[in-house]
Amino acid sequence: MMMAHHEPRLTDLLEDPVVRLVMERDGVYRDDVLKLMRSMAQKTAKPAVKAAPVKPPVPEPALGHA
Repeated sequence: MMMAHHEPRLTDLLEDPVVRLVMERDGVYRDDVLKLMRSMAQKTAKPAVKAAPVKPPVPEPALGHA
């Protein structure tokens, strides 16, 4: 049986006892990490792609005999 491997969610990592101890030692707070991640997500999000306006076809010049 094959097991699927998934990355842990940030909120799960921030609740890990060892991570919490290291953060406390370094003076890092959970809410500050979450705020930073939200800010970075907004800055790196790709803007919505707008469709180019559709231009009507240009009529071909009339071919007449002079």
